[in-house]
Amino acid sequence: MEIIKQITRAGNSSNVLLPKEWLGGTARVELIEKPLSIKEDIFEILNPYLKNALGIYLAGSYARKEETKDSDVDILVITDGINKRIKKGRYEIILISKTELDKTLKRNAIPLLPMIKEAKTILNEGLMGGYKKIKLNKENTKSILEITKSSRNVCGESIKISKQLGENASDEIMYSLILGLRTIYIIDSLKRNKIPTTKGLKNLIIKLTNSEEPYNAYLRVKNDKKTKSVISVEIAEKLNCYLIEKLGKL
Repeated sequence: MEIIKQITRAGNSSNVLLPKEWLGGTARVELIEKPLSIKEDIFEILNPYLKNALGIYLAGSYARKEETKDSDVDILVITDGINKRIKKGRYEIILISKTELDKTLKRNAIPLLPMIKEAKTILNEGLMGGYKKIKLNKENTKSILEITKSSRNVCGESIKISKQLGENASDEIMYSLILGLRTIYIIDSLKRNKIPTTKGLKNLIIKLTNSEEPYNAYLRVKNDKKTKSVISVEIAEKLNCYLIEKLGKL
């Protein structure tokens, strides 16, 4: 009989809880997945670029302490001239030059500013201090808001077609809606000096729809999973109307 159990802490050691019925028997313990050692792993992955690194920062779910066993580890590296993305195992690493970062934050602050606001320092805390003080304004949100607004008409037409055919809203429609809602939620949070979280976004979705299923639909598309059509067009319409109303106030 084989079971897979989570390894837990037991004082200064590790522990694996086994069924009571196994007491007195003999078990073989095998490490299936090595636990993450983020700092050690990052310095190893970034070894060819360390001479160009001005600062290294943990971002995403691990920085917000919202990680799950399937979460990627997001890393932001500010460099003296390198712009590059690295994907290795569970690590998603953005290397961006200080010059490019400064330009980007002035013209399109999303998504880098949320990463900066939530970032935890691995190397050079002093460099990040000034960036954390940056505020959203009309100039650095104009681009993302224009994209979000332009997608409302397309999404509205897709919802209309689904309604005429007597179908539920597809996951693809829900992905577009939740992506727009996520943008609005991030902007609202940052303007209130709050760090946007996955929990906060899900709470907003539940408040608007009384269901977590729209977020699950978003994840299915985002993670290239098999899509479904299980959400009513009425919920899709409600979310699209909410987005149009909120966008009109920004």
